[in-house]
Amino acid sequence: MNKTKAYMYLRLSRDDGDEGESNSITNQRELIKSYADKAGFKLVKEFIDDGYTGSNFHRPDFKRMLNDLEKKDCKTIIVKDLSRFGRDYIESGKFLQKTFPQMGVRFISVNDNYDSENADVSDTHLILPIKNFINDSYCRDISMKVKSSQKTKRQRGEFIGAFAPYGYKKNKKQKNHLIIDRKVSHIIRKIFEMKIEGYSSKAIADELNKLGVQTPGAYKESQGSNFTTGFATNKSKWQAKMINRIIENRIYIGVLEQGKRTKLNYKSNKEIKVLEEDWIRVEGTHESIVTETMFNVANKMMGRDILNRKSKPDFLTGLLYCADCGNQLVRRTQKTKNGQRIYYICGLYNRGKGCSRHSIIEEDILSSLDFILRQHIKYQEELFARIRETDLSKTEYELDLDDLLADKKKYETLRRSLYIDLEEELIDEDEFQSFRKSYQLKIKEIDQQIIIRKKAYEDLGDILASKENWLTDLEKYKNIESIDRQTLALFVDRILVEEKDQEGRPRIAVFFNDMEKLDILKKIINGVKKSNTSNLISFNTMAIKNLSAQREGVAVNG
Repeated sequence: MNKTKAYMYLRLSRDDGDEGESNSITNQRELIKSYADKAGFKLVKEFIDDGYTGSNFHRPDFKRMLNDLEKKDCKTIIVKDLSRFGRDYIESGKFLQKTFPQMGVRFISVNDNYDSENADVSDTHLILPIKNFINDSYCRDISMKVKSSQKTKRQRGEFIGAFAPYGYKKNKKQKNHLIIDRKVSHIIRKIFEMKIEGYSSKAIADELNKLGVQTPGAYKESQGSNFTTGFATNKSKWQAKMINRIIENRIYIGVLEQGKRTKLNYKSNKEIKVLEEDWIRVEGTHESIVTETMFNVANKMMGRDILNRKSKPDFLTGLLYCADCGNQLVRRTQKTKNGQRIYYICGLYNRGKGCSRHSIIEEDILSSLDFILRQHIKYQEELFARIRETDLSKTEYELDLDDLLADKKKYETLRRSLYIDLEEELIDEDEFQSFRKSYQLKIKEIDQQIIIRKKAYEDLGDILASKENWLTDLEKYKNIESIDRQTLALFVDRILVEEKDQEGRPRIAVFFNDMEKLDILKKIINGVKKSNTSNLISFNTMAIKNLSAQREGVAVNG
């Protein structure tokens, strides 16, 4: 007697709780073989999807089985039970009630005592849908439990990713904890240092390629990881977007940000982005590779117009701005008897789009900056010396945003007025676009300042708690012989260049990083000690007085 040919389909998923021995691949195979022997079937081929969820049918061997059913003479499938076939009751129903009958395929589920060849309508259209619905509900329940468990781990600051971020590795002694990978952590620091130096992301990538540094993907593969990522990658070459992702990742300052993407539902593998405010963010979960100051400065440089030049960036790259239009100043050279003179002019003026020259000689800026920066370091030392003497435990400080909100309103009004000026032909289209971009930049900067001020106020406790670390950092720069680019960028946010005064002297205004935090501390200290000590003067005022006495030709505005 000729036996009926049949395919055996086996599936096991570690995501929906199928690890038990009763659902193992071996158990499924033995049960189906036993049934086939008794029922007179010849098993000609087995299809196995090991590690694939039953919530959808995007499984490699299932697809190969469908292809064989269409092309070959075997038209019978045997599974252990319906849950091995699939847990999506809608899709399972389509196959059992429509697709397989149209293909002439006989479907047998051993444990459910179902054989489509002799099943009646109630079996196929009533009993099986109910069982499929139960299987689907089970899958949904497991999915919810897995998500809940993952969320809890994320909230505890446990790393649950499959692969550690570049620069870190998983701690073998402590599950879900990251430790620094000393083999490549220096590359992370180099990337941040080069960005602070003023290099573009493309220039940094080119330098790493020149040095033969392995990309994150190539490095992970060399360490034996079966590395996969959702990003498009070129594993052999560093690219600017790789540099950007590293610089923007707060993992490198000890902050774990997870839950950035989520699946649409338990039936789909498609992922969607999660709004940043809904990310799960936990600080201090692991050792940082760079300081928070380096991170903030590098990210600030990311948003500035830094050219993709191959040569070393200028000392003042990304720091000089026109005080009137907000455009960056551009570097120019002029031949002199002794070689050449370097000076800067407004970028908008240089393009012939408006504004005025705002010319300033590089030597004047550098000589002034050396003095100003040393005064700023001295100011910070004085401020923290006061903190040591002051009991701030019961101090309250009211957040004040009036000045920033007024500035924002002013630039929003100016931006709106541009449309009237354009309509009345007071400005042309190019001027309109240039001024509009400038005002938008100003508004964006003010919004950022509002965020910074709010954050500084919220982080006041952390500021006070970390004052000793801050002072330790200051000690590094207390007696520096000369100011280098990295020191300058770590302290200085930007330098605004104004038009020359009536006596022909250039004027600059220097804005420092962390000034919002320092101003809050200063106001608190002045409020606490007003009765028995003179208030701390602002650094800019102090700098003006000193410069007027020591430096002729350059004035600094407060």
